Amino acid sequence: MIRWILAFIIVAISLAASHFLIDEKGYVLVSVGNTTVEGTIISFLVWAGICFTVLYFAFITLRALLRMYGKTTGFWRGKKALKAQQVWQQGLWASINDDSAVVQSTFNKGQAPEEWQDAQQALLAKAALQQGNKAQALAHLQSISDAAQSKVPKLWLDANQNEQALALLDAPMAEKKPTQAAVSSYLAGLLQAEKHAELATAINQHYKRLDWSQAQWQAFMARWFTANAEQAIGQFEQLPKALKVQSEALYMQSQASAGQWQNLLPTLQKWLKKGQYQAFADVVVHAKNPDVKLRSSLQDALKKHPEQPQLLFAMGCLANAAGEYELAAKVFDNCQLTELDRTHLKPVLNSYEQTQQFQKAYLLLAAK
Repeated sequence: MIRWILAFIIVAISLAASHFLIDEKGYVLVSVGNTTVEGTIISFLVWAGICFTVLYFAFITLRALLRMYGKTTGFWRGKKALKAQQVWQQGLWASINDDSAVVQSTFNKGQAPEEWQDAQQALLAKAALQQGNKAQALAHLQSISDAAQSKVPKLWLDANQNEQALALLDAPMAEKKPTQAAVSSYLAGLLQAEKHAELATAINQHYKRLDWSQAQWQAFMARWFTANAEQAIGQFEQLPKALKVQSEALYMQSQASAGQWQNLLPTLQKWLKKGQYQAFADVVVHAKNPDVKLRSSLQDALKKHPEQPQLLFAMGCLANAAGEYELAAKVFDNCQLTELDRTHLKPVLNSYEQTQQFQKAYLLLAAK
């Protein structure tokens, strides 16, 4: 617009100046039909400038009015959309911070944008589960659209709806390359549903799809072996070699805790012969009942190597498992207990408590 105004001014000045140069006023004649308008070029330029200015300001005024009208008609719609967006953000951040009460109060005040309605129901289901209200969680899960159900199998698992969760995962797991999230939820569902045979098969087929750390694998394996200790030997043997190596200690600990010594005795005796005393003690510390053959093998090793603290500690653990608390307490008195972690302290604390030596147990815990 500025360029047009400048061009008009330049043309007007040129026209006016040309007549001054030849010392003539000049005139303009405009004839339209039976109407004729005649005047000097100066008056014509003045009237043209006035008309142009009026039209210009009329254009600006009209444009401002049209913009104002557009904003006014969309005011309430824009305000509603802004409020929905704010509600969604507040609820999402509250869920990230595991503040279930804020999640529920936020969505009670308003709804998330339409495209996030399924996610809102998922967050409400998660909040209800955190509060222990599984009935309310199920109501929210059932409100999620069919298209979005495959995204929330873990929430169904947390609501103890194992079959529903596994059914939702059938399609993702049937793909040629299932996603890590699908595989992770599927393994968790099989474990929770106690489908141990299917779980062993699924691990063998899909474990490479999981980018789990060693700690994550060990936590999962510990749950699996503990949940089905009697069949753990078969489950362990089916594992891929890579997983066997990092879960062998967990397998043996679960077997010791369940008293399944027949599966462990050959390996434990081999460790005693090879001097792997720390690994031996790490398993025996979980013993819940005695084994005569294992205790005899340990006594023989202790006679040959009485200076080994791990063997002495293991003897105390087996005595505690056999209910010989007086003997266990005396053995533990000669061990370097301050160097043990809390997991290894359990049989020590139990033997002290059973023999009424509460002061020793208290001091031992206070030192940690």
